[in-house]
Amino acid sequence: MNDIKFKKSLEKLLEQKQQDYGGFDHTSQIMANYLSDILSIENNTTVRVPVKTFGVIMVFLKLWRVMQSKRYKADSFDDINGYTELLRGLIINENNKK
Repeated sequence: MNDIKFKKSLEKLLEQKQQDYGGFDHTSQIMANYLSDILSIENNTTVRVPVKTFGVIMVFLKLWRVMQSKRYKADSFDDINGYTELLRGLIINENNKK
């Protein structure tokens, strides 16, 4: 698959996932806040989890799935590419706000 087809396919997939599950940036912020609250309570001190943590964890989970599978599953690689692209956008957006 050439780069242009791949990017268009990935954009279409990400658009569909956003419609199905909501915005990645918003979900990442919610998860970071949730983890920060839990860790702060457990450690009795303020803990701040970076917003990009959710994306990194999702990429790791998808890579783990690939490692554990004995068969090739295209959707695992689609998910890895998707989360990587979403994470890239989140980090670019964060840097542009600074």
